[in-house]
Amino acid sequence: MSVNNDPDKNEKKRIVSIALDLILKLGSLFLVVYLCYKIVQPFVNILLWSFIIAIILFPVYEYLSKLFRDRKKLASLILTLIGLSVLVLPSIWLVNQLVDGVKNIADMIPDGEIRLPPPTESVADWPIIGQWLYDNWMEASQNLGESLKGFMPQISNFGEKLLGALANTGMGILQFAISIILAGIFLVYFNNATQPAINLFEKFAGDRGKDFMEVSLKTIRNVATGVLGVAIIQTTLMGVGLILADIPFAAVWIIILLIMTIAQIPAILFNIPLIIYLFAFREPAPAALWSVYFLIMGLIDNILKPVLMGRDSDVPMLIIFFGAIGGFIAFGFMGLFLGAIILSLAYKLYRTWVNI
Repeated sequence: MSVNNDPDKNEKKRIVSIALDLILKLGSLFLVVYLCYKIVQPFVNILLWSFIIAIILFPVYEYLSKLFRDRKKLASLILTLIGLSVLVLPSIWLVNQLVDGVKNIADMIPDGEIRLPPPTESVADWPIIGQWLYDNWMEASQNLGESLKGFMPQISNFGEKLLGALANTGMGILQFAISIILAGIFLVYFNNATQPAINLFEKFAGDRGKDFMEVSLKTIRNVATGVLGVAIIQTTLMGVGLILADIPFAAVWIIILLIMTIAQIPAILFNIPLIIYLFAFREPAPAALWSVYFLIMGLIDNILKPVLMGRDSDVPMLIIFFGAIGGFIAFGFMGLFLGAIILSLAYKLYRTWVNI
């Protein structure tokens, strides 16, 4: 009976055995991860936003806990109820108005009934640009339908996608409400999760794991308060003006304005056609008063950002712009918020990793 003592052959068998063992282990790991992802996929947006809300509200939660003599569940319950009351009541009006506005616009696009209202004769009396604006505006209002007929398939396609994204706002608000409830639950266990989170970061970043976690928390809070918070405040203030000034399709404009402000597009660009509309179709006195109001609200972000945004929030506006727009296109209304935060977080972690 012969024994195979060829060391090279035995070494090859050992390498093959190790390779097969590694492939089976990695395959099993990837299979488990994939199945877990498929299970939680419907809830990914909600869970992500829940963690973000919990991180944002944790300082307030700590203050309330001390105020209520370390009654953590009571502090969490109060924060949850306040968050839901602030969200739900305005959202009911917004969704109802948005549905009506989207329906009206959606009915006009396929039929080619897009019309520009003609200007009033007072527009011609405006200094410098009055007559030119009146003539071109009148021509556009009379011939807009004919001019756009050749581009109607492209306009219809783009409009349907845009209106579809806007229509998802209702579902996004519902997801937001669920996220607030889950965030209230996460807050109760926030302190218990701190050390496991540090351990997880240390698995990926070694000794710098704690630094990475602190950068992550700081970035999320800075972007959420300094960018998203300012956008929500500015949109709310301008939205109230749009409603009180009785601007047509106010809910649609509020959503568009929210997208603009989160994407760091200056609200003043929104105000220019709005002010032209006011002076064209309203009496001079109220038009002037509303114009002043919208101009102030359009510039208020320059005051709010230094107050709400931390010193270390040096995320380029281009990163926030792509994050907000890309998130909105990919994930709808919730993605508008998540995209800006996630891309900003990735940017800050990268800078920390390469020691910039």
